[in-house]
Formats: sequence, C-alpha cells, structure tokens
Amino acid sequence: MNPIEVHYKNSFATIKIGHYLGSQMSNNSAIVCIGTDKCIVDSLGPLTGTLLSKENLDIDIYGTLEKPVHAMNINDYVKSIKKKNYSKIIAIDACLSNKKNQGIIEVREGPITPGKGIGKILPEIGDLSIIGVVDSSDKEFHDLVQDTRLSLIYEMAQIICEGIVMGIKMKFLAEDDYSEQASISSL
Repeated sequence: MNPIEVHYKNSFATIKIGHYLGSQMSNNSAIVCIGTDKCIVDSLGPLTGTLLSKENLDIDIYGTLEKPVHAMNINDYVKSIKKKNYSKIIAIDACLSNKKNQGIIEVREGPITPGKGIGKILPEIGDLSIIGVVDSSDKEFHDLVQDTRLSLIYEMAQIICEGIVMGIKMKFLAEDDYSEQASISSL
C-alpha cells in the first residue's frame, strides 16, 4: 500500500490514518511509541502512547509518558517485543525535516529507525510506521528545544491517536461484516 502524508490540521487526517491502518492491522498487533518525556521535541511518541492507553483498546501499547521507550531502553524493549511474536507492530516516532513539512504525519509500511536524524544507531522496529514531523532539521538542537511548541506535539498526538482508534474500529467492523456475510451465505 502506498504511504500517506497528511498535515495534522487537515480535516480528513484521522480518516486517512484510520483507513490506512484499518486495512493493515491484525488481531495480534502492538503499538510502540518511541521518544522521551524529557524533551518536548521528542515527546510525540510517549504522548501518543499515553492518549492511546486511555482509550481502553484491546492492543498492547509500549511507550507512554510514565514509561517511555527511548534510546536508553529500546534494545530491551525490542528483544521483549520480538519474543511476543506480534503479527503487526506499529511504531510511532517524531522526526525532523524541512520547515515546510512541519506538522506532516506520514504513515507507511516498514520500520522506524529511531535516532537516525541525530546520528544515533538504534535498532529498527515496526512493520508499519507513523512519523510526525515536529520541527526543522536545519536548527541547532538548543533552538529545537526552545522553539518546539507543546501544543503542536499534543495536537499531532491527538490526531494520531484518533486515527489509530478509527483504524481499529474499521478493522473490527470489516471483520464483523465479513462474519455476518459468511453466516448469511451458509443459510
């Protein structure tokens, strides 16, 4: 499936994210939200994880504000998650790009390589990736920390969370519809 890119303020953002994920998710999925709560520019993942954990979803969620998945512990999480044999892992992380892409959410097949944008070598994770462009890669780190607004991160996290919830609902509605059609055709 082709990747999607949508600005978080686009009125169809949650629908586009949900539609993409609904067709890709399985019953044995997990969500890994990467980042740290100690730095606003890198808090998109854990904030999304916290919002998702309040939705009472029947899906494993790793990485919240309280228990983030970050550079210091990601190796342990990757080992633990691989042992669980999930059929689909959705990874979420913030990234830097050019200023015109700020606010873009990209959903695509394939893993995320956390820390790549700042030169860290960390393990890849995910079958599906959700990446939020939170600021410009042209800035110095000090400026990123000072300039990135929490409101942007929070609104992007809300859109991603709503899109995931919609994707899960679409997946289960499609399965219910399929089950209903199967039972009708067996009559």
